[in-house]
Amino acid sequence: MQNSGVTLRAESQHFASVHDDNPCVASIPYFGFVDEILELNYVKFTVCVFKCKWVDSNTGVQTDDVGFTLVDLKKLAYHNDPFIMAGQAKQVFYVQDPCDERWCVVLHGKTIGVNVEDDDSYMGSYVSPLSTQMTPNIIVEEESDDVHANHNDHDEGELINIV
Repeated sequence: MQNSGVTLRAESQHFASVHDDNPCVASIPYFGFVDEILELNYVKFTVCVFKCKWVDSNTGVQTDDVGFTLVDLKKLAYHNDPFIMAGQAKQVFYVQDPCDERWCVVLHGKTIGVNVEDDDSYMGSYVSPLSTQMTPNIIVEEESDDVHANHNDHDEGELINIV
């Protein structure tokens, strides 16, 4: 499971009231691991999706005193919404916390194929001890994704249709 860890950062707009003209954008990280990789074949094109098992963001994720993100991989949630597009996933690694075996420390590795200056999941202080050769930074233009994910298991905020 160590190499199949993924994270997804979901953003949503929140309004204080119906009359709020200045919505704020909230960014929520989700952590999990890939359970299955599916390739959907639509004859003219294919789409790769990941079926993931997600950690409960309310009870299974915390930040320790030093600032590391810890996850409890046994506290799973969001069973009705396991799929993400492969391009939405960022790979993470889970390392057992030596102080408490229930928790795993989330480590973000260097993303290959993406300009790391633009990649906010890259931790500049982390260097993989297994890397023995230099890998070039390949700049890839990000495709705009007009597919939106909606969760219906949250009671936060209000859905307002603006006409």
